[in-house]
Amino acid sequence: MMLPNVDDIVPLISRYISESTPSPQHTKNRQEAMKCYQAWVSYAHRAFIDDGLVLEPLKPLTKSTIMCLADENLYEITMELLSDVLQTYSRFFSKEDFQLLYSLFNSPWAQERYQRLIQGDFDFDSLQFGLFSLAFGDATLQDLTKNTEPQFQQFLSGLGGLLGADGYPVHEDRIFVPALEFWNAFVENMIDGVHSEAGRDAPWFATAQMHVNLAIERCWRKLQFPPPDVFNSWDSVDRTGFKDARRDFADLLQQFYLVTSISILDIFIALAIKSVEERNWAELETSLYCLACFPDNISENEPRDEYLAKIFTAPFFSLFANPPEEIPVRTMQSFLLLVDGYADYFEENMSYLPIVLNIVFGALSSPALSYKASRTILRLCSNCRKRLVPELGSFLQQYQNLALNSPLDKYSKEAIMEGIASLVQAVPDDDSKIAPLDQLLSFVDADIETSFRVIVSQPSLGEASNEVKLSRRSSNPENPGLDLGVGALRSLIGVAKGLQAPDDTPVDLEDSGNGSTFWTEGNGSQIQRRTFDMISRVNDVLGGYGDIVETTCEIWRQGFRELEPGAFVFPPALIAEFILKANVQTPRLGRVIGTACLFVTSYNLSPQLEVVLNALINWVSQLLQQQGEPGNDPEIAQNGIDFLTRLVPKHLNTLMNHQPPTSLEFLFMFTLKALTGSDTVPKGSAAEFWASFVTGPELEQESKASADNVMQHLGPMLAQALIYNISGHAARSELDKLADPLKKLIFRQSQAKKWFEAALMAENFSSDKVTVNDKKVFLQKILNLRGARGTNLVVRDFWLACRGTNFAYTS
Repeated sequence: MMLPNVDDIVPLISRYISESTPSPQHTKNRQEAMKCYQAWVSYAHRAFIDDGLVLEPLKPLTKSTIMCLADENLYEITMELLSDVLQTYSRFFSKEDFQLLYSLFNSPWAQERYQRLIQGDFDFDSLQFGLFSLAFGDATLQDLTKNTEPQFQQFLSGLGGLLGADGYPVHEDRIFVPALEFWNAFVENMIDGVHSEAGRDAPWFATAQMHVNLAIERCWRKLQFPPPDVFNSWDSVDRTGFKDARRDFADLLQQFYLVTSISILDIFIALAIKSVEERNWAELETSLYCLACFPDNISENEPRDEYLAKIFTAPFFSLFANPPEEIPVRTMQSFLLLVDGYADYFEENMSYLPIVLNIVFGALSSPALSYKASRTILRLCSNCRKRLVPELGSFLQQYQNLALNSPLDKYSKEAIMEGIASLVQAVPDDDSKIAPLDQLLSFVDADIETSFRVIVSQPSLGEASNEVKLSRRSSNPENPGLDLGVGALRSLIGVAKGLQAPDDTPVDLEDSGNGSTFWTEGNGSQIQRRTFDMISRVNDVLGGYGDIVETTCEIWRQGFRELEPGAFVFPPALIAEFILKANVQTPRLGRVIGTACLFVTSYNLSPQLEVVLNALINWVSQLLQQQGEPGNDPEIAQNGIDFLTRLVPKHLNTLMNHQPPTSLEFLFMFTLKALTGSDTVPKGSAAEFWASFVTGPELEQESKASADNVMQHLGPMLAQALIYNISGHAARSELDKLADPLKKLIFRQSQAKKWFEAALMAENFSSDKVTVNDKKVFLQKILNLRGARGTNLVVRDFWLACRGTNFAYTS
């Protein structure tokens, strides 16, 4: 229908938009003609994808359209049309059109609008011009990057100038963020060019780098925080937008690092040194923020320390240690960010570590800085742990002073505890770790006692701990006793994390895994027992609160991560003692069962562990029986089935010997119910369980007989459950998971053909969209594939057929 009309419509549009001296009476007609042209051009985007449609007759109107920008009555719609085409389908314009647009941007008309914009006029039409300029920049990005001719360089300079418009970004300056997005794209294009051509020796590289350096300088200046009273007067959207713009700038810097490598640090080191000399805190803050962007970019073979030595000097640190005036909070935050990012620098450059630690510990007294300072202490301690071991006593004393004099929040305490504990980890022998660990536990014990005193003064809090309705509250300032209790447990998490060996510690692959008994039976056992007693005391009083339960589980999980015996690698019986206390009234019960899942995979089988596992299996069985149906609480169902799945690789004998037999039967039937249920998460867990069980490890003779008996009785039901899903009841996203047990069943079970055939040909087969022959073909295909990857595609095709062919287009 379109091609026959184009010969009529183009002359009609042209008549109005090509008038050299338009009459005022034709203004409305010209606007409608431009709207009509916009609709046709929009359709042309798709038309050019289809070779059968030729819309060349529309192209001659582009020149007239561009000229309409000068008509105030057509400016808005013309600008919208041109911007849209440049952004979505710039190939619509010819080379001559682009040349005309370059000329337009150099015209007095465009220069006047450009000046208005960068001088702070962000009204709609002015902002629209800026966005149009950026759209043209995006459309000509290759030329702007690699063509050094004057017209390209002049236009690129103009786009750089958009970063320097008057006003604070986001709050006043509405063009800055779109302009920053363009320069991010420009840098990405540079990276592509450097990697595909002659690298930094390419003829265009130096010029492009110069433009980016200018853009960076403008951004550095624009993104300095305004005075606090000004910034705080903005609404939350503008404050967030300003911070987001800084993050976008950080992304640009990290991308540009790939082009310049480490030399980019010199830009901000020079700016920081100049700011220090001038005591310009806003400039210093931004310079330090920029320097803190690069730690992850710098490779090991680059001379990082040589560059940092230019800024990490005695005068620099003295400025923060003994400031001539109060340093603004934001400048201190960026200082902490910088030290945090380059904490490992001080491991090899120890001379400044004492003064840096004093500055950071001093920052803990400020509520606005305490969390960031605590994280910085953690990084310094972790990276310099071996060098700081002799100062362990000083750190413990420092923490004691802080606990008495500075109201630290629980997350700051956790970070500092982790930092100090990392020093304990570096102590060479275990006996020497006991005293400092005991002191750390004393700090936590003091917080627990404070929590209990607060609870006593709030009787309602203590009474509420046993009530289900209130037990699901999260900690908050209205429950200070609860918050202190959570904080004490979080401090234990910090200690546990700090005691873990660094990631780069060598692992002995030939270690038998038995390990030392120092922490469970030797002198270290007092630390374990004290820690466990502290956790138990908190749970006895506050165990009805979800935050307490979840935080306790996190403590146990720290021990599961350890490869060697340690203070937080508790004996299985102790952890099971906590887990087995949980019941259906326990908040965050799913988290407790999830902890049991990790527990199962963290210990090697022993007679003592087998007793614990039997108790845990019985506990899970009782919980699931109380749930009734998997859909009644999908989270509990999922975690319970996951627990069974974790047993299969190493503890399947224990599972198969579970008593009474009715309990074991219930567990298997529960997984089948989950497999045919409507809840995706338990269904996925059930599919994973059966895929694991069907291909389980070698079993003892008695257990093998039990497992074979399970498959003989439940194999047909498993096949029926899988076919029930594949015949249309499953969601499309569930099919790959469901295909796993199907493939394993076919590959491992000789009777799988009979089971699947019975399920497919059953009278209650749920879909009437497939024939008996379709079912036979499906069965033959999956049997022939014998569990190969192509089975997933066959399953998906059969599912679509069962749903009906139309469903393929909507799912």
